[in-house]
Amino acid sequence: MKLYSEFSSPFSAPVRIAVYAKGLKIDIEPPPGGVLSARYHAINSLGTIPCLILENGMPLPESAAIMEYLEDKFPEPPLRPNEPEATALVRLLQRIGELKIMTPLVELNRQADPAHRDASASVWLTRLIRGLSSLQVFVGNEPFATGPELTLADCGLAPALFMLPKIASAYSKAELLQAYPQIGRYVESSREHPAIRKVLEEMAPTWELR
Repeated sequence: MKLYSEFSSPFSAPVRIAVYAKGLKIDIEPPPGGVLSARYHAINSLGTIPCLILENGMPLPESAAIMEYLEDKFPEPPLRPNEPEATALVRLLQRIGELKIMTPLVELNRQADPAHRDASASVWLTRLIRGLSSLQVFVGNEPFATGPELTLADCGLAPALFMLPKIASAYSKAELLQAYPQIGRYVESSREHPAIRKVLEEMAPTWELR
């Protein structure tokens, strides 16, 4: 199998965390010709990354779909609990991470320069704050979002929260994370996991983060 991914893509980062955490032997490459190229669109009609090329040649885009597939095909070590209630919580936090935190951050980053900012920025900022407030309710005192073990929820949350301080500072909210102490504690504890640490190190140069 082959994973098309780029270190600059925040939506690709969760999949790489899952791959590293499971110790999978998957080739990770940038999209051939670049993500906007006709060559890559011939491989993945959505033209997005990440995209996993399965053993039968089928392209599987979208990070959530890829991670669910990897979990089904390579269940050890597990990144998804067995109990329905625990699984539901992991999936809920995945959705909060992707839709309420990561997506607003990406949209806010596109308008980081005040000279190119429009009214939608305030909408995205409101969505981000609501997402953080929602996450604060669920994150406890364990090292990871839903307990003592890494799950698919952490794969998505860790890269998003890594980006948060820099993007928030462009909107004069550099200290935003301090308003959510439980999330701040979680950020520090989750980064101790080798797979998360490796992906954050991959992201850091492109995003100028440390």
